[in-house]
Amino acid sequence: MNCFLILQMTSKSRKSMWYLDSGCSRHMTGDRRKFKNFKRKEQGFITYGDNNKGKILGTSDVGGGNTLEIKEVLFVEGLKHNLLNISELCDKGLKVIFETNYCTIHQKDSKEVALKGMRHNNIYLNDLDNASSSDITCSIAKKENPWLWHK
Repeated sequence: MNCFLILQMTSKSRKSMWYLDSGCSRHMTGDRRKFKNFKRKEQGFITYGDNNKGKILGTSDVGGGNTLEIKEVLFVEGLKHNLLNISELCDKGLKVIFETNYCTIHQKDSKEVALKGMRHNNIYLNDLDNASSSDITCSIAKKENPWLWHK
């Protein structure tokens, strides 16, 4: 089966997913367990689309190891989703390519796939916490010759 079309969304997996978002102003999460080196620093507030506010309590890096490290992610009190800002990824030298069922995030210089995201309904998601090099190999196989990979 095609790895990009399979995404079972349990409540547990939804909490680990990162939403690729063009509307948020920065990378952010409300789950402090995702952070590697949390730095407490109250930095004001972010404003949600419904004009409610969330307090920024600090920053940290997420990912790394088998996946791309995302620097300076905001820890926002009460935020229920993990958001990766597309503009910020591009500003850091990455190239984000959206396809019908998936997206890939490439290193601009080397063209290597750094992350992949899967489309679920009308949103692209990435499991940054559980990404591995085998996932990335799968996205390259899909791109080169999907029917050969499928067989």
